[in-house]
Amino acid sequence: MRNLFKALVILFGLLLLSTSCVSRKQLTYLQTEQKADSLTFQLQRSEYRLQVNDIVNVDIRSLNVEANSLFNSGGGQQQNQNMNMQGGDLIFYLRGYSVNNQGNISLPVIGNINVVGMTVNELRDSLDIRLLEYFQDNSAFSRVQLAGIRYAVVGDVVQPGKYVIYQNQASVFEALSLAGDITLVGDRREIQIIRQYPEGVKLYQLDLTSSDVINDPRYFIQPNDIINVKPLNVKSWGIGTTGWQSITLGLSALASALTIIFTLNNISQ
Repeated sequence: MRNLFKALVILFGLLLLSTSCVSRKQLTYLQTEQKADSLTFQLQRSEYRLQVNDIVNVDIRSLNVEANSLFNSGGGQQQNQNMNMQGGDLIFYLRGYSVNNQGNISLPVIGNINVVGMTVNELRDSLDIRLLEYFQDNSAFSRVQLAGIRYAVVGDVVQPGKYVIYQNQASVFEALSLAGDITLVGDRREIQIIRQYPEGVKLYQLDLTSSDVINDPRYFIQPNDIINVKPLNVKSWGIGTTGWQSITLGLSALASALTIIFTLNNISQ
């Protein structure tokens, strides 16, 4: 019996070591081998190009108030701003221009413009050129914005769901913070970015525990991204997330095993 007890203790010890709890290294973001008070990184930004089903806000301004009302479907800039504050996403959807299946947006007076593959700045420049047909001496200009950065977060985060950030750019950390951050059993080393392009969907992997991720152009999310946080193996194995939890589970399992052994031994006598 004593030899059996020793064997069980060794077995559970090996199991605890092989399936250990979540380490500090697995939980720490932006790790670096350099020890310095401050580090500088070169951000690699990539401009987003419009796709089918995107929603863009287009506002055309000139000194002519009547012309403004003709070229804008929404009653005026100040009115739109007030409605945006009250209605949020719904107003962006109703007041914005959706890119149809042919890649066009349809603007009052100007008509259809094919925008797929354009950046927001390229679309603005294209509109300003078109406005020269209706206004002289550059007396009119356009303002073009995406209706926020809409994305989804799935997997091991506190609050999975669909989110929107009303900024021109946002990092993956900002995106995850709105979802309550990654749980203790989420794998920060293999964050999957599912990104849509006009030609199809591409999958990327990001390691958020490495500071090198800041140099990655995919550090900034894009509209329609899906962020998938995979679980660590410790979750599927059911091992505790902390050292104390792992020890408690191991001792509990050991006690249960010993109880069964003693019971069977008494029955056989």
